[in-house]
This record gives sequence, C-alpha cells and structure tokens, in this order.
Amino acid sequence: MFLQFLIVKAQTYAPQVGFDGTTAIHKNNTIFIDWANSATITRGYKDIAIPESGYVDYGVETDAIGVANTNIVSLGDDGEAVITFNHPIINGEGADFAVFENGFLEQDGSELAYLELAFVEVSTDGVEYIRFPAVSENQSETQIDGFGFMDARYINNFAGKYIQDYGTPFDLSELIPLTNGTTVDLNNINYIKLIDVIGTIDTTYASYDIENNIVNDPYPSEFSSGGFDLNAVGVIHNSNTNLLENNQFFRLNIYPNPVNLTLIIESNSVIKKVIIYSLQGKELISTSTNQIDIYFLDKGIYFISVETNNEIFKKEFIKN
Repeated sequence: MFLQFLIVKAQTYAPQVGFDGTTAIHKNNTIFIDWANSATITRGYKDIAIPESGYVDYGVETDAIGVANTNIVSLGDDGEAVITFNHPIINGEGADFAVFENGFLEQDGSELAYLELAFVEVSTDGVEYIRFPAVSENQSETQIDGFGFMDARYINNFAGKYIQDYGTPFDLSELIPLTNGTTVDLNNINYIKLIDVIGTIDTTYASYDIENNIVNDPYPSEFSSGGFDLNAVGVIHNSNTNLLENNQFFRLNIYPNPVNLTLIIESNSVIKKVIIYSLQGKELISTSTNQIDIYFLDKGIYFISVETNNEIFKKEFIKN
C-alpha cells in the first residue's frame, strides 16, 4: 500500500518529449538566439564511493560549445561545468535558456527514459551563484541502477530532464525571491554552473533537492562517460534581445498572452513574415498578417517569430 501511495502522490511536473504538457524545446527551434561560447569542466569520479575508480574523461570542453549536436563532455559524480556566453543572459518572458543532455527513451512512445541529472546555478560575477529550486519526487527506497529509467514527471528544474536534441528550459523569474542581498543580477547573467547529481541513495554521498529529498537517478555509472553528459546550452533571451525590446525607434507588441482565438501583432515597422512554431521547432503557421487565427492549435506553449524591416523579434506565448 505504501508504494502505491508514492505512485499516486508523484508525477507533478511536465512529461517527457512527445506527451501533452511537455516543456522540452527542440534544438532547431528558432527561439534560440545564441549558444555557449566557453566551458570550464571540473571532472568528477566514475564512482564517488570508490575513488580508486578514477575520474571520467569522456569528451572535451569544446564539445559543450555552440549549437546542440551529438558531442558531449561528461562530468562524473559531482563534477561541474561553468558555461559563459557571447552576451549576458537576461530575464525575459518565459524560459531564458535551455540545457541539453543526451538521454534516451526506454523505447519509442515510452514516458520512461535514461536520464542523468544536474543542478543548475546562475551568476553575474562568477563568484556568487543562485541555484534553481530543483525537486525530485522519485522514490528513494530502491536505487535506480546504472542503466535504469525514470519518468520526467517526477523531476523539475534539473538539467537532463529531457532526451537528446531537446533542451530543458529554465526561467530566471523563478529566482527573483532568491536574489535579495546577493550579487546576482537576473538581467546580467554571465555564468551558468551545472553540477552533476550523485544519484546514489546512500546518504554518505547522496545529493538532495530543495525539499531535502534524496535525488535518485542512475547509479553507479562506472565508465569514462559517467555522470551528467553536457551537450549544449542554448540562449533564449540575452542583452541583445533587451536592446531590441527597448529600442526607442522600434515598437512591437504581441497580445493577448495567453490567447484563445486570435493573436494580434502591433508594430511601427512593416511586418514581412510571421512564423509560429511548436516547442519541438515544427513550423505550424507562416503568414505576413498582423492578426493570426490560432483557435485550432492545442493548448500549450508556442513560439512566434516576427520579421520586420528592422529586426527579427521572437517571443513565447500560451494558447488557452
């Protein structure tokens, strides 16, 4: 009865790629305006409980730079990656960046996937970091083995929640209550730190979430590519976006948001092209009008790209 209770209690969060309500963003989605330009890796052990197992050594730092692809650099147990960018990330509307790992489904159509997780932290000065409040609802009584699978609905605000080619999004606005008295400016994020989750349920080495729950993920992974495998970090809002949105000569407004029937675009520049994409990067609507009927779209999150004579403007919106 106890195990049955756990199953009913959990599954609070967004599901895996391919299921209604997922927040995964495909690497080809035009919402990404920049990618990481440097990565500094501090390797962790293949198995932290057995130091003589040595450190992971798969991949190199440059594998985490640029557009998401099939290259990875492995962090190992409790390993870290510090990522920088061409321009500071800012707190825009909705998700501001996404982290890519190389997880994979148990089988086609399954909600279960092999996922290796990492905590995500942000910093302005590279000294003081704030961590996204990550939550794990995975049970902690039985160890998920080194080749085990998990359900994305049980985890939130961990990098690695989604499978390869799909980024896990992070919204800086969630950190607003945590910035008081810190040096972290959410409109001037220059560093993102990823810290591998040690997936063991052994309390000697375990990682804990914001609610002090043990984070149970595949363990041990005693091989050269063990731990979190960093593929890429894509930027959705940065200081260039900020300059565009505050340009005194350029005005563009997209409303209502959330929207039920018709999306309206107001601009002081000629609208040349409008494209609406799914989270997976699939083009759904292409037009040049400023009023777009979207009543037939399913409820969920979408992206809109508006090309004018001056700029290309990208934004997230919600269909009710």
